[in-house]
Amino acid sequence: MNEERLRIYLDDHLALIVGEMELIGRCQRSNQRYELGQFLGRLMGEVNTQKTLVEDIRSSLGRDHGVSRSLKQGAMWFAEKLGRFKPNDSLLEYSDLSRLVELEGLMAANLERIALWMSLDSVIGDNERFETIAIPSMLKQSQEQLEELKVFHRSAVQRAFSGQSSESRLGG
Repeated sequence: MNEERLRIYLDDHLALIVGEMELIGRCQRSNQRYELGQFLGRLMGEVNTQKTLVEDIRSSLGRDHGVSRSLKQGAMWFAEKLGRFKPNDSLLEYSDLSRLVELEGLMAANLERIALWMSLDSVIGDNERFETIAIPSMLKQSQEQLEELKVFHRSAVQRAFSGQSSESRLGG
């Protein structure tokens, strides 16, 4: 196993997870009174747990490149903030289109984590050094999260393009 490449790979994924968590927080704040907001609150906790596990794996590999990791994570944090300025159909209020685009971003980020856990299972899944990391359960959890996101996405598509209200699930 090429540990240097694995360290770089994990640093890249940690940066992506930071961006994902920022997006979860933004979307959750805009939908906090609704089922979507409740789901996103739970998702934030689960993604944070997964982030901690990835950090644990990264730490066990040694040779911390804190500056590089900080730059990558800072860039993702900034990219999420910059995304807030993307014009949708409403300049001053949260819109149905904003919700849809955010959910699609969360689905993409979730797919990234699924790929991460699949890759880690292939590379370190049988390594005794990492036996305390529940890689298969993190993969399963990420796959289940994606399925839940798809349900909210379907409702968001309907609401954004047909004007149908899904107040109880999505928010308004």
